[in-house]
Amino acid sequence: MSSTKGGSYVHFPSSMKSYLLSIIAILGCAVPGAYLSWLGMTALGLSGVPLALATVVGAMVLAVILFAFLSALGRAIGMTK
Repeated sequence: MSSTKGGSYVHFPSSMKSYLLSIIAILGCAVPGAYLSWLGMTALGLSGVPLALATVVGAMVLAVILFAFLSALGRAIGMTK
């Protein structure tokens, strides 16, 4: 269930804390996702534009999986709603 506070979705009691932690969570998932994707695509022997395109797609997939895992973990330990 989502809760609203002031018309926007809030994960935490304070909306500023929610925005800050959301940015940190997004960066914390995007950076490892991009790095792991780049490592995987270079291991496949890709280079140049194909490497860049495959890395972007792979990074998005890995970042979403990591974000979903961390969201579920946050709910399980009661840190987020």
